[in-house]
This record gives sequence, C-alpha cells and structure tokens, in this order.
Amino acid sequence: MLHVDLSRVRFVDVAGVTDLAVTAQRLPEGQRIVLHRPPAQVPRTLELFWPGLAAIEVAA
Repeated sequence: MLHVDLSRVRFVDVAGVTDLAVTAQRLPEGQRIVLHRPPAQVPRTLELFWPGLAAIEVAA
C-alpha cells in the first residue's frame, strides 16, 4: 500500500489525477494507493473519469 499525503497540495489538474489513476491501475493485484487529505477536485475527478477504481482510496 502506498500512502500519499496531499494535505499541502491546493490543486491537482486532470493530468495529475490521470497520473495517479494510471499508476494505481498498474499496481500488482491487491495493492493500492491511499490519498490522504487531497484537494476536493481529486475525488470528484476520480469518480467522474474512473468510477469504482478500487486501486485508489481517498482518506479524509
């Protein structure tokens, strides 16, 4: 499991969220990325373009 602290990040554009999603999709089965305190647009963008992507978990 990879933990990413985004608490100090104010904005992530679609290209950045795409990089996170593609990286998560390439992880070995059973592995995932946990995003801690991402900016509000990150979970919205993930849900819009990659609904149900189990390899990324958003933690508040």
